[in-house]
Amino acid sequence: MKKKSLPITNIGTISLMMIFIVLCMVTFAALSLSSAVSDSRSGQKMSAHTEEYYAASNQAEEILAGMDGVFSDAYGKAQDAGEYFKLVSEAMPEVAASEEKDGRLEVSYQVDVNSSQAIQVRLAVLSPQQVQEEGGGAFYKILSWQEIQTTEWEGDNSLKLIR
Repeated sequence: MKKKSLPITNIGTISLMMIFIVLCMVTFAALSLSSAVSDSRSGQKMSAHTEEYYAASNQAEEILAGMDGVFSDAYGKAQDAGEYFKLVSEAMPEVAASEEKDGRLEVSYQVDVNSSQAIQVRLAVLSPQQVQEEGGGAFYKILSWQEIQTTEWEGDNSLKLIR
């Protein structure tokens, strides 16, 4: 009887399956690592933006507290709404004040969050009669407190196919 000779390079089905499984696991590990790095960068950017936003928001609150003192002083000195609004406008030259059609005064200011965003605050200054009607506690109503873009967005839609 003849002996069968087996080839030296005989790779079995189990070996092929193991190679395929190892390649799949390496691919999934690389994809997981890439996703984790991307999530980490995104989290760091969000954390930095949140810190910038709350620092700017605190600064806007401090400005509002200073303005509240100006409103209180003007309220004590003014005899009528016209004089009150005039005293308020003169006491705060750094903020934009505009008188509306209905006779109320609107004050607005903004605090930079970063180079492309700012917090914009708009207030309606209440007249002395409105302050008395509401119990003498508030000198203004907040019309808006929002984050705005200060630069124009420029999208980059180009694709670099060859370097």
